[in-house]
Amino acid sequence: MDKKHSMIPGLPWNIGISIILSAITCMAFLFLTDMIASPLILFLIAFFLLFPYRHSSFIAGRLLTLHWAIFLLWMIMDLNSALLPFALSFGLAFLLDPIINAMERVKIKRWLGSMIMLGIIGGILATIAVFVFPPAYAQLDQVTKEVSRFVVQTTKYLESRQFYSMLQSFGIPKETVKQLVQDQLMPKAETLFASVMDALFALLTNISMIAAQILNLILIPIITFYFLKDLPTLKKFIKEILSIKNPHALSMMERVSDILKIYVGWQVLAVIWIGSAASLLLSLLGIPYAIVLGVAFGLLNPIPFFGSIASMIIGIIVAIFVDPQHALIHVIGIALVVNGLHFLNAYIIEPRILGTRVGLHPVLLLASIFVFGHFFGFIGLLIAVPTTAILMMFFREWEKTLHASVQSSTIDVSAETIQE
Repeated sequence: MDKKHSMIPGLPWNIGISIILSAITCMAFLFLTDMIASPLILFLIAFFLLFPYRHSSFIAGRLLTLHWAIFLLWMIMDLNSALLPFALSFGLAFLLDPIINAMERVKIKRWLGSMIMLGIIGGILATIAVFVFPPAYAQLDQVTKEVSRFVVQTTKYLESRQFYSMLQSFGIPKETVKQLVQDQLMPKAETLFASVMDALFALLTNISMIAAQILNLILIPIITFYFLKDLPTLKKFIKEILSIKNPHALSMMERVSDILKIYVGWQVLAVIWIGSAASLLLSLLGIPYAIVLGVAFGLLNPIPFFGSIASMIIGIIVAIFVDPQHALIHVIGIALVVNGLHFLNAYIIEPRILGTRVGLHPVLLLASIFVFGHFFGFIGLLIAVPTTAILMMFFREWEKTLHASVQSSTIDVSAETIQE
């Protein structure tokens, strides 16, 4: 057989034709069975074609890495609900690991320390579920009813003679008033009020669904226990691999782990203490629905700048809708509580705990919040600060490396000059 006439260089013509026909048949099969639309199949095809050339070709190696990254991202997005218990369990184990390590240092076995911590957390959650959640839910339901009552009263007022008389007192003709109210004001007001009510009812529904899901996630304590018990083994395995393959990556990973552990752990504690303190202070000031507002203030606290602004807006709206007669006093009380707790947390407590590890310039902090919020929504607002802090850590490392290389080049040039 003559290899010169092969359709694929280096192969006999009959083998080349067989390969091409097989490729066409394979693609036709994938197309006819709709398997071509599966991301998993596409990844396997790319992996099968690129894997043999990953070492011999730089481009093939980069493409294979890119395919792996895209495939893993797709898997995480596609399996988000299935992976949620594992992600929550790992995050909880990650935060509790320093406490378990401290227990080990006082001769408490790791499995026993893990069970003790999970028991404490379970007790706290059970206490919240029994004593805090029912009144908070009842207060949120009452807020919804108050808003609904406000909508009904406002609608009646807009349709009443008193409203028309009030507008006529400003010199507006009666026909113009009716046309303005019926064609412009009422449709827009109804749309606005409907949107507010839909949002409140959706919030109540989602809270119920979340509570049901939390009660159904019985796997989380079990998975967390195993993560906590075997976390040192996992960390040891990763360290052994990276210390051989890439010691610099290991150092970076340890620093990232420290940043996340300190930042996320503190934010969890801040949510708890700010929510509790706000609920207590608002109750002492006689502000209605103190528990709901306190919980909302605590949950919004991790969002820099905008968390306190959103807390103020929510508190002012509730104060105006629920008790208009004492709205001014309540607004002043809410402003004092929100800004006082924010000042105490942001300028006194947090700097002592976080130090400079997560310190960012205010302009950079605001930019990161806008960018992450734009691309990732509410989750982006929560991850903006730690992610930007980690990126800045890598940037500073790159800057140090660049300065070191420049200084080294300068020294070499000076040495050559002296020799000449």
